[in-house]
Amino acid sequence: MEARRRYGRRRGRVPTGDKFLPRLGPAGAEPFATLDDAVDSWSAERPSPETLIEDLHFVALDCETTGQSPHHLVELGAVAFTLRDHLMSFETLVHSNDRINPYARRIHGIDASTLNGAPPVSIVVERFQRFTKGAVLVEHSADAFDTRLIGRAIGSSLDADNVDTTRLAAKLFDLKDTIGLERLCRELGVVHRRPHHALADAEATAACFVELVKRGGDRFNWRTLGDLLVAGKPPAFAADVGVLPPGGAPKGAVSSGRSRRRR
Repeated sequence: MEARRRYGRRRGRVPTGDKFLPRLGPAGAEPFATLDDAVDSWSAERPSPETLIEDLHFVALDCETTGQSPHHLVELGAVAFTLRDHLMSFETLVHSNDRINPYARRIHGIDASTLNGAPPVSIVVERFQRFTKGAVLVEHSADAFDTRLIGRAIGSSLDADNVDTTRLAAKLFDLKDTIGLERLCRELGVVHRRPHHALADAEATAACFVELVKRGGDRFNWRTLGDLLVAGKPPAFAADVGVLPPGGAPKGAVSSGRSRRRR
């Protein structure tokens, strides 16, 4: 059996930058986070399970990676929001000297030249920690891949609860299989402006979440953070992204020519 090809460190080094390097940019006039922001206006203490959903603020997030284990960030996008308002967007490419797997590169379109001038992961995730302070994290991932990937880059878990939109959708639609983000957008009538761009995926995840919560409130009487966690909290897996849930494969990994991530 032929050994799987490894895509090692590229020749030469990609220059780093000291500012966020967005790939997509705003959809409208929404504010964007920068590295120099001192504090986010909504920063608060971690909410208790009894907190009403309408009193919470959320951060939907998405990552693009090098596409092979151990995965490394190449793009991070996020949206801070409440059920009523879009608070702020967060978007940047992330510096990496690791070669991007060709299959992952075809999916998300990021290559070495794209990362020229991107900031290093250390300052990106430090800023992201502040961006998520007091928030409930929202992710379209049954195993919290993106959250765990960021936690590995930080060196500790993010201090926040996590809600998975695939689990909320499975509860509402009586699904046995994980639903992809693009299909969920179609089911809920959500516009997804640019699949496989981290910010656009985070925007779509946030919009799907709001609609799922509305429907879950009507059908299951979801009213508090505790209700959301019962319905949508991912199971706890090992912090190392290279450790898989039963029957799983890493997001973005190449296995039999397919990516684990469903769209």
